[in-house]
Amino acid sequence: MSPKIKSFLIYGVSFTALFLISRFIVSQFMEQGMMTMFIPIAVAMIISPKPHIEETENGREYGLKSIFLKKPFKF
Repeated sequence: MSPKIKSFLIYGVSFTALFLISRFIVSQFMEQGMMTMFIPIAVAMIISPKPHIEETENGREYGLKSIFLKKPFKF
């Protein structure tokens, strides 16, 4: 599997997991409505690691960049 596909696959899985966890938590404290959908989407978008592409002499390097790490995690 190429690093590009691997980085986007990990991003998708982490976004989905964070969305489902935050949706479960929000649904425990709020009634069903529009906000129970928008709050988990916002939380998952902020916390999940984003795909990061870096141009180098050897070509492109793919990785994931998180708000919790200074340097991107490379494949």
